[in-house]
Amino acid sequence: MSGPSRLVARMIKATTAIDWAYRRFDRMRALLVTAYASDEALAAYNDLTYGAAPVYDAHASQFRERLFNWEEDFVARVFPAAPSRVLVGGAGGGREAFQLAGRGYDVTAFEPSPHLARSMADRARASGAAVSALLGRYESLPVLQDIGNGERIDLTLTRPFDASMLGWSSFSHIRDTRTRIAALRRFAALTDGPVVVSFFSTPPAKPAAPSSLRRVMNRLGRRSDGDAFTVHIGFYHLSSPGEVAREVAAAGLQIVMESYDDSDGHWPWVAVARPQIAARLAATSRD
Repeated sequence: MSGPSRLVARMIKATTAIDWAYRRFDRMRALLVTAYASDEALAAYNDLTYGAAPVYDAHASQFRERLFNWEEDFVARVFPAAPSRVLVGGAGGGREAFQLAGRGYDVTAFEPSPHLARSMADRARASGAAVSALLGRYESLPVLQDIGNGERIDLTLTRPFDASMLGWSSFSHIRDTRTRIAALRRFAALTDGPVVVSFFSTPPAKPAAPSSLRRVMNRLGRRSDGDAFTVHIGFYHLSSPGEVAREVAAAGLQIVMESYDDSDGHWPWVAVARPQIAARLAATSRD
């Protein structure tokens, strides 16, 4: 092998130091943002990130159209038959909403990103789909906003929904336990049926202990174990099965069905309901 070839090979090999430095920077950035960024800043970052992603934008040719296999599963197993009224939160450009409407459901869907909510409203208007697209966050329930004229829409003034769902893993972007419990409680108060929640999860086994640096950041900062950040999806929380069960119970709800199957592209989810509704669903299931 010639000398110039070895020199070029060494130069290429030397560039891996840039990769190492970026990984270290990315890890430190994630820790700092997770620990110290305010809820408002994290919400704004997620709005920017998801609002700029064409797969969530109903205006874009890359818009993701279909339900995932695990969503097909819980719609078949948990949702009442169409026509029923369904509430979808964290709806993006309306992927789940339009698929449900196409199956005969009457859907109200809301999204915090103004750009995505507007794209959902535009598509609903152009297609004639039975989707009412609104603007709002989980923290603002039960009051949402008309994306067109800004009118306040109080969902307590409508009849209860027959089922509801928090859009794909959006529950994991809620930034603390108290607010996750409040979101569950608010959805259940509006729903005379099951509420389905999907999330990023830790393995059922005990998760590895956080690093010493992470423990220091947790003590000094505002976050807890399981919280994380990436530039690709913003802030997210990894929930263990036990943690989900505790938050559901703290919201005064019961788990009526759950799946932690992560094979073949599946995603963890639970269906929850108020106790009297859970009893009704259990009786129906036995029949």
